[in-house]
Amino acid sequence: MTADGADDNALLSVRDLRTHIDTGDGQLHAVDGVSFDVAAGETVCLVGESGSGKSVTCESITGLVPSPPVDVVGGSATFDGEPLLGRSDRELRAVRGDRIAHVFQNPQRALDPVYTVGEQVAEPVRIHGTRTEEAPRDRAIELLRRVGIPRASERVDDYPHEFSGGMQQRVAIAIALAADPDLVIADEPTTAVDVTVQARLIDLFRELTDDGTALLLVTHDLRVTASLADRVLVMYGGTILERGPVGDVFSTPAHPYTQALFGSYGERQESDTVRPARGDVPTDGCRFRRECPHVVDACAGGDQPAFHAVEDDPTHVASCVHYAPDGDPSAIRAAAATSSPTAASSSRASSSSKTESSPDRVQSSDPTRADDTRPGVDTDE
Repeated sequence: MTADGADDNALLSVRDLRTHIDTGDGQLHAVDGVSFDVAAGETVCLVGESGSGKSVTCESITGLVPSPPVDVVGGSATFDGEPLLGRSDRELRAVRGDRIAHVFQNPQRALDPVYTVGEQVAEPVRIHGTRTEEAPRDRAIELLRRVGIPRASERVDDYPHEFSGGMQQRVAIAIALAADPDLVIADEPTTAVDVTVQARLIDLFRELTDDGTALLLVTHDLRVTASLADRVLVMYGGTILERGPVGDVFSTPAHPYTQALFGSYGERQESDTVRPARGDVPTDGCRFRRECPHVVDACAGGDQPAFHAVEDDPTHVASCVHYAPDGDPSAIRAAAATSSPTAASSSRASSSSKTESSPDRVQSSDPTRADDTRPGVDTDE
């Protein structure tokens, strides 16, 4: 990978992607100069708060944004050396569902209520085929079983409304995998499932990437990110503010927004700084500057600040003026220790070892754990 983040071996390459939404009151810059690569067998995670542009980025790549009011106004996206932007719907349909598959955030809308789940899982097999000689129905049963649907051979003939939300999410994943895609774009694929099924799906995604499938994953869950990601892209205001290997970003979050994002998870002390309510995102300069505790005059005006290496590591970079050659990131680096999920986890572990506690108590405040249980999620297994 080069210093600017480009990967010569990238399967998917996105450069300066820009997508605008006509709101009636003006243009919303939903995606504003996003660039990244995903290589075969690699997992890249897009993280950021709701409204940061993650889903619109993914759907812009394969022409799934509704136009109007949404328009891709600039940039490029290439897949296996071939351009994706500007292609006709017919040309894109030959790619979508075959070499590129989507797992959408809302399975209730993604599934057709008038067809059985088996028919919907089998449809990509009938249209695009697979690398195996399985019959479409047999392939559907095998995939439903693989994503954790109990009694798959019976439930293959059931309709979406007969499944819980978590099961519908698993059916959506099965549909995405049906034609053996080279790239899976998964938008919050583990949100609606309990932690036992989540662990199974994480193992499934690992198997896919081990076999060479690329994974572009959108998630709010830092535990899933820590378990799956090779690299992390942190988004805010339609642009990427930090990118790097998952271990580096988690241990040393470099951009003030990354620190604020990580600090919103887990326990908060009374002395912690509370992030102000989000207002309008600027369309020039640093998109986070109105909320940033380290803002200076150089943060305003012009384009989003250039990426600069963190700790002299060209693979871990932050879009922040304080990391420029003439900047001083010492205050931001000092804050990294308190916002790092891995540092916070170690601190809590050290603290708990000094006090008496129940050995089976769940540390649900630790965002890097995957063995806690959460209320309000699907527990149908």
